[in-house]
Amino acid sequence: MAADKNSVIVMKFGGTSVQDSVSIKNVINIVKSFDKKKVVVVSAIAKATTALENIARFAADKKVSEAEQLLEEIINRHYVIIDELVKDKSLKAAAAERITEFHRQITELIKGLSIINELSLRILDAFRVFGELMSSNCIYHAMLNEGLDVELISSQEVIKTNNDFSRAYPNFELSQKNADRIVKPLLEKGKIVLAQGFMGSTEDGIPTTMGRESSDFSAAIYGSLTDAEEIQIWTDVDGVLTCDPNIIPGALKLQEISFKEMEELSNFGAKVLHKNSVKPALKKDIPIKILNSKNTSSTGTTVSSRLSYPEVIKSVTYKKNIIVLRVKPKESLSQFIFWEMMLNILSKHKPQIDILLSSNNALIIVIAENAYTKIHYDELKNEFDEISECEIVKDKVLITLVGSDLNSINNFEQSIFMCNPGIKAESVIFGFNPHSFSLLVNVSECEGVLKNLHREFFEMREKGSELFEKLTKTKEKDIA
Repeated sequence: MAADKNSVIVMKFGGTSVQDSVSIKNVINIVKSFDKKKVVVVSAIAKATTALENIARFAADKKVSEAEQLLEEIINRHYVIIDELVKDKSLKAAAAERITEFHRQITELIKGLSIINELSLRILDAFRVFGELMSSNCIYHAMLNEGLDVELISSQEVIKTNNDFSRAYPNFELSQKNADRIVKPLLEKGKIVLAQGFMGSTEDGIPTTMGRESSDFSAAIYGSLTDAEEIQIWTDVDGVLTCDPNIIPGALKLQEISFKEMEELSNFGAKVLHKNSVKPALKKDIPIKILNSKNTSSTGTTVSSRLSYPEVIKSVTYKKNIIVLRVKPKESLSQFIFWEMMLNILSKHKPQIDILLSSNNALIIVIAENAYTKIHYDELKNEFDEISECEIVKDKVLITLVGSDLNSINNFEQSIFMCNPGIKAESVIFGFNPHSFSLLVNVSECEGVLKNLHREFFEMREKGSELFEKLTKTKEKDIA
């Protein structure tokens, strides 16, 4: 894979790609195969972030022994990786020493949290960042052991964010100055730059995270800061698929997809790429390549500004745990006063709003329930009850078809309902742009609707198209 050595690529490896010593050895081999300047962004080892969150919750509930026991398990997984991958004695000792120091720091956090007994998002972020700190330490020493000229940097020193803990957003201007000072000189020296995904810090140095699965976003940020020629997202699926292969075993892989389509797909439930990842890449027109670290023979999917297949449906995705607020303003409130009060309530609770529909006398607010930054829906309803008649409906699923120029496809909406004759959709929504069309359905209808839509728009129509490719393996785990 030799190419222009002066070009920069960013390579991101997710949790399943670095979950154990065998996987990390595979990652090192992939990194070696590219003869370019490289920024390598790594996630925490599989399930480490969830474990750290649970440790924090145990500590906040004063269950210190449970927290410390779970911490021991996570720490030991890292020791095993070091023992199996780092054979040089001095490197092994240095790697183990860092893990021991992280163990001590997390133990101190557990003790402090058990005293204050209040788990804020800021404190939760302080626990979460250790996943990436520990994994990057193991990978760094494993790379050195393999003879790679690598430098480990801290993303907390490079990526500066606001203080919206657990879903922080970067300050690109400040981060660019840090990248110019820290990252670019290392690349000029020919160093492989190893960095952590998912995390950053405020201007004051307080640890922040940018949301679940946001290592993709981190990679896109580093791509933007270094003017990379390509951002590679190495994951455990072959690329962007036409549907969740757990529901549709015959799901097809897309050869390419546009930035705008990918953004819609990520917004409406696809897990293959974090929803914020497209923005930095789009701004600087840097293509994103989604590749499978467990199946390097796959050609993957290229996400770029190019749209080679207009008026084509690319994928059907879904998002579960949808909550619907049906809101009817009180007659005593004028329209504009109601809107002002409603926006103040939403601003206070900060739910993830997927869709907001309004008519003259009612609103439907579609919210994705997220345990990561869970809001208190009872409090939300109580505040809405003061200004409206409000009903909250849970256990809905948002199913979305994504493509280009959907409103130009002949008989598009008719085909959707003809292949789902018994469907009773809560709402039918065309997106702000012509790239998405959503149906709000009951949980019990989800799988059947997905199968019908996939059969209608892919299995019966797109055979022979160069855009779609059959999967070379069947062990795909996550929705793409």
